Amino acid sequence: MKLLNKIISLTLSVLIFMSVALPVSAESSAKEEVIYIMTKADGSVDGVYAVSIFNRGNITDYGEYNNVKLLNTSDKISADGDKITFSTDSEKAYMQGTMTDVEIPWKISIRYFLDGTEMTADEIAGKSGDLEIKFSVEKNENCKADFFNSYALQASFTLDTKLCSKITADDATIANVGSSKQLTYTILPNKGIDTTITAKVKNFEMSAVSINGIKMNLDLDVDSSEITDKISTLNNGIDKIDNGAKQVYNGSTDLKNGGNTLKKSSSNLYGGTKSLDNGVDDLASGINTLQIGLDKLNTQSKNLTGGSAQIKSALKKIQTSLDSVSADKEDIKKLTSASGQIKTAIKNLKSGASKLKSNLGYAQYKAAMSANGLDIDKLSFGNSQAIESLTAQISQLKETLEKIQGNEMYKEQAEELQAQISQLTDIVALLTGSNGMITGVEQYLNGLSGGVSELYSGLEQLETKYVEFDKSINKLANSLSTMLVNISKLSDGIDTLVKQYKTLDGGIRSYTGGVKKIVKGYSKIKSGASDLAEGSNSLVDGTKDFNGGISSLYSGISKLYDGAGELYEGTDKIKSKTSGMDKKINNKIDDIIESISGSDSKTDSFVSEKNTNVSSVQFVIKTDKIEVKEEKSEKSDTKEKLTFWQKLLRLFGLY
Repeated sequence: MKLLNKIISLTLSVLIFMSVALPVSAESSAKEEVIYIMTKADGSVDGVYAVSIFNRGNITDYGEYNNVKLLNTSDKISADGDKITFSTDSEKAYMQGTMTDVEIPWKISIRYFLDGTEMTADEIAGKSGDLEIKFSVEKNENCKADFFNSYALQASFTLDTKLCSKITADDATIANVGSSKQLTYTILPNKGIDTTITAKVKNFEMSAVSINGIKMNLDLDVDSSEITDKISTLNNGIDKIDNGAKQVYNGSTDLKNGGNTLKKSSSNLYGGTKSLDNGVDDLASGINTLQIGLDKLNTQSKNLTGGSAQIKSALKKIQTSLDSVSADKEDIKKLTSASGQIKTAIKNLKSGASKLKSNLGYAQYKAAMSANGLDIDKLSFGNSQAIESLTAQISQLKETLEKIQGNEMYKEQAEELQAQISQLTDIVALLTGSNGMITGVEQYLNGLSGGVSELYSGLEQLETKYVEFDKSINKLANSLSTMLVNISKLSDGIDTLVKQYKTLDGGIRSYTGGVKKIVKGYSKIKSGASDLAEGSNSLVDGTKDFNGGISSLYSGISKLYDGAGELYEGTDKIKSKTSGMDKKINNKIDDIIESISGSDSKTDSFVSEKNTNVSSVQFVIKTDKIEVKEEKSEKSDTKEKLTFWQKLLRLFGLY
């Protein structure tokens, strides 16, 4: 664009120089017009002169002139209203007319500021400081002719570098002309300008501003195919980006739906582990209560073995006494009392074993858990469902990870997905272990329940036999009380009883040893229940963290979904806005070329619309210069004879 401006500026300069400095050659033209416009330093019009150029012959011209004269011939000229006629034999005739009440095509404004304060040209002349010149050109709506839309202007400011430094002019072409800087502005047809010149000045003065205007008719042939090809490539790229954004949006929609399902499953898993933890706490509490009962039963075993030892001792004493052929009634009472204690102890053991049998077993364990709000079967089924659901979620997350893996745009989401897949895999392993623990507890309690049943059956038999034995003891005691005389027979019976009691005492000791083993074994169950409770607490904490992580992941997925939606919406808008852009740009280029190339339409006269055979119209605009005014010297009485060109230059203050 800068290169084009330079070419146009150079073209304008050449054309203007040729039109002003040299006679215009237009043999086929009836008339050419050069409009000289004098303005004050601020750009306001101070006078308009039209110089019309004719070939030899009888001339008729029209124009509202204040006065009119020929510049290069002495031919007689006559004016009748707006009609001017003359006849000349000169090859070219130059006629000058002073125009009145005329509106030029442009409104020109030049404003001067020094140190931020606006000043007139007279006020700023000779001043020093920071200069700012605001230069603007716009269409004059009061001008009826359409020169603004078809004529280009070239404006030149000349600043003496001895008076001006640090010159800036963003929109100008700056050239060195001797010791001055020439600032040239090119203003295209149908365009205005609003620009600023700044400088540091000392004793400021400035030459007249020169503005020249000619009709633009540049034959420009611009090949826009390279640009439109690039635009087509850009459109294809935008289509691909839009399709990619659509795929990302669709993928993020699936990811969000899967994340929502995962979030709900995670919440259900957390709720289930909390229920499991509460059930495990209740299980540990029940096992602890059962341990207390077993400890009490084990304590009764000591009483049982102690009572049996007393009976054995009493029997031996009776045997010893009978051997000495004597019997003590007190010993008989001890015997019956000890037998009663043994019977009571056996009864208590049977009762304890009955309670143990009723409460110890997997079915009882399930019932106890159910009473405390935990259904073991549902828990196992829920674990299996959660394992299945989480396995499916892991599969979905892996598929999603495969879609976005390797894409730097979603690197952070890919790392989060990988972490969540690892966490889900750990949870699946934990839930699988939970189901394994439930199966192990079932097998262990069922096995232990069988042993307790055998223990209860043995105690039941022991109680039945001991009841009979106790009856025998009581009968023996009664017999001893009433049959002291039959000591010999009693001694034989006692001897037999002592022998039999050894067997009974061994059975009691075996029983108490079995109870001791049960207590010891059950302590391991208690320890296992404690470990289970700790594991359950860890599971709750883990699922809580997992649920929090899933919530954070879902929040991130939601943001990704929203961002993907905005991206797709934006790319779709870009696609919509850029659709057919190559054609639009091509049309715009044509419009720009048309706007800067001017028009080849018929040239209208600036002087009068009655002049219908005008080959060219040119404008030369010149402002007053800014200078420190000096006292005028006395004028010489001698009149200087001027040539045609000297007269023309003096018209503009150049001579």
